Amino acid sequence: MPTKDEVPEGPRRDFLVTLFQMYRQAGRPPLKQIADKAKELAEAKGPDRLTGTASQETIRRTLRGLIIPERWETVWAVYAPLCALADVDPQAQYYLRQDEDDRYEPPTSTHKEEFRRVWSAAFDTEELPPPFFGARVPSPQRGVPRGGGFDDPWASAAPAADEPPF
Repeated sequence: MPTKDEVPEGPRRDFLVTLFQMYRQAGRPPLKQIADKAKELAEAKGPDRLTGTASQETIRRTLRGLIIPERWETVWAVYAPLCALADVDPQAQYYLRQDEDDRYEPPTSTHKEEFRRVWSAAFDTEELPPPFFGARVPSPQRGVPRGGGFDDPWASAAPAADEPPF
């Protein structure tokens, strides 16, 4: 589990705590075992079949708190194998500890629902880079003759949006 210096308190840490609870419950399996279980679940038939995949590197980076996969199918392909290795039904009720006295809050969601909630909260707080719209190309001014008084689209005036890139 990353330290609080590496991943400070907040939604991202809550996501990692939930993930690491299942990782510990599963006995801290090696990455290859988690990836193999994910592959097995992806090849299974029925409603529990995984629709996403996660490589050993994705699993490692997720557990280290370096990334939060952006697709639910990918992050579920990290968590579902841990549930299977821990022998925990993802549809079972999820209990949260309430305080130091080991009292539990009544369950309000399943393991899968709780994991999706903390993943969404962590992912939605990620700072997204500004959108890239490309370089601005000035459009030719209307009514101004180009190329010495005649309308020549290949003249050396300001480039038009429909000019070839050569």
